[in-house]
Amino acid sequence: MQLNLFQWDAIAVGNGYQSLSRLEFNDARKHFFRVLNAVPDHPAAGRGIDDLNFWEGVFRDMEELDSKSTVSFLWGRIADFPFGSSESYESLRLSLIKHLLTLLEGEANFYVPPDLCSGYLCLQVGDYSTAEAHLRILIDRLPENGRLHAYLADSLYMQGKEESAGAAYATALFLAPREVPVSAICNRRLTDVIQEHGVELAPIYGYLKGVLPLVNLKTEPLTDETRACELLRQAEQAMHLGKHDEMVAARRSLQQLAPNILKDYLAWLKE
Repeated sequence: MQLNLFQWDAIAVGNGYQSLSRLEFNDARKHFFRVLNAVPDHPAAGRGIDDLNFWEGVFRDMEELDSKSTVSFLWGRIADFPFGSSESYESLRLSLIKHLLTLLEGEANFYVPPDLCSGYLCLQVGDYSTAEAHLRILIDRLPENGRLHAYLADSLYMQGKEESAGAAYATALFLAPREVPVSAICNRRLTDVIQEHGVELAPIYGYLKGVLPLVNLKTEPLTDETRACELLRQAEQAMHLGKHDEMVAARRSLQQLAPNILKDYLAWLKE
């Protein structure tokens, strides 16, 4: 099919961004300037030059840094850059993250809170099995980091390991609900629960809606919501083991702490 000659500028700008996403700065400059030489005030080509100059400057500055400082510096620039919603910007962002991964050289234990680690970066580029492996290594060292458990859950969910993902999501929400990046969670059913009941109550209502399991953590519950979740787990466990007195005691404690939750739980049992 013959190209529309009136779209040559859009094609040239697109080629410029393709080159930029490959971090081929000189080639990108040629494409953008081809348009600007013909149309000096071309907005897309002008924006392309601005983006090119920014990232070329970032990589020039990186040459003066040691390896670990380079990783943090580049991640900071990626986090601050106003990527648009276009496919070109998404390609550029992924290319930059892949470059970060090459700088990390597979070092799973490197971590700069809250997000900079190879496991999270692998999750961003769709390498879910490597993300899982690297996040597990990091969680072994930082077992109470709820945010890392949430990223592990996403990596498991995207591999179709929904049961394991559910346990990881529940762990993350139990440990540190306010650290979980809710808007980025891959499990849409869970985000619906969070939207309806709030992040603190998501472990409880996620269980009642069949989205999450009740996890048995050795961490002491610190809030009323996490205490309620633990009491619910104890009540459920005692019921399934036929320990009537323990079940009644757990329900009584839940009634004193969170009567509305007990009411919803008992209604759920009757369904």
